[in-house]
Amino acid sequence: MSDKALQIIQIVRNWGPVGGMESYVWQLSHELAKKNCLVTVICEQSCYAPDHSNIKIIEIGQLKQKPRWLMYRRFAKKVDDVIQELGVQNFVIHSHERSISHDITTFHSMPFATVKDKGWWKRLSIRAWSYLRMEAQELGIDVTTGRTKDLKIIPVSSVIATAIKKYYPQAQSNIQTPITPGVSQTPKRLSKQVSHDGGTIGFIGKEWARKGFEQFMRIAQQLKASRPNLKLLVLGPEKEQVMHLCANYPGEISFLGWQASANYYQELDLLIHPASSEAYGMVISEAMASSVPVLVSSACGAASDVSPQHGSVLDLQDSLNNWVGQGNHWLAHASEVPGYERPWSQVANEYLTQYELIAKNK
Repeated sequence: MSDKALQIIQIVRNWGPVGGMESYVWQLSHELAKKNCLVTVICEQSCYAPDHSNIKIIEIGQLKQKPRWLMYRRFAKKVDDVIQELGVQNFVIHSHERSISHDITTFHSMPFATVKDKGWWKRLSIRAWSYLRMEAQELGIDVTTGRTKDLKIIPVSSVIATAIKKYYPQAQSNIQTPITPGVSQTPKRLSKQVSHDGGTIGFIGKEWARKGFEQFMRIAQQLKASRPNLKLLVLGPEKEQVMHLCANYPGEISFLGWQASANYYQELDLLIHPASSEAYGMVISEAMASSVPVLVSSACGAASDVSPQHGSVLDLQDSLNNWVGQGNHWLAHASEVPGYERPWSQVANEYLTQYELIAKNK
């Protein structure tokens, strides 16, 4: 590639801050544009207009959404047609989906190959076969020969990196240091002491079972025994969905349904997130950015970003007493928690390092 402004293609189905992965691409693209990169986004549909003139949007048009596996294959083919027309050599191609021609890919979620740990019948379908084939292709693996081409794989957490290494050991040499999401500024928790008999703990997660609501309630019940004025704030599950897990709790619980969490962090004195599986967990970094301490499981990708100043990371196998003890500790020290900082400009700089290495070899 020439010494002109770096030209980067971002591949994402839906352009705009409409979900976790999509927000990552949105923020990254805008930060790259501010750094004088020329960003071309190839998407199925654009949900928002970009906020920078250095970002160009190419929509391939709405595809038939079902069956999903076939839609993803069609998307990959249509995107590749656009890339070939633009000229592969002119761009650093960054995929966030399942693509064909790319130099670098970001994995935002656990690999589909985890299906291999389930019953064998789960894999006996054209859907599973197709997803596994597309995933291997995304990782640069030729499913026919088993050979791996040279591309860069960026997991957004060490949890995802470990999973990719487990299920695709032949791609291990392509896996780079994780680039975790940035976090935008949110209203800060007031630096106030929590009363010894109270405090407000929170649970946030629509997929409440996987994110550990049952364990959250066990911890809350024990904390309530020594903190009679404890308050519980729950975003995600509807009351009717989880009442069977709350029957023994001797107090009220504020169920707020599923809504934007940014305005609620400042009301918390502690976020508890004992998920059994979590590729990253933006609520964790967002809470820390709001100066709210966190108590999370080691199964969360964001656990690696939790410093001793911001909270505690425990294994799900640890005793309930340990979880409760750490909960009490952080309620007593909530006023000492600093704001967590990871600006999106830092994320963009980490990607630029990768892009420049790729560009040198084009």
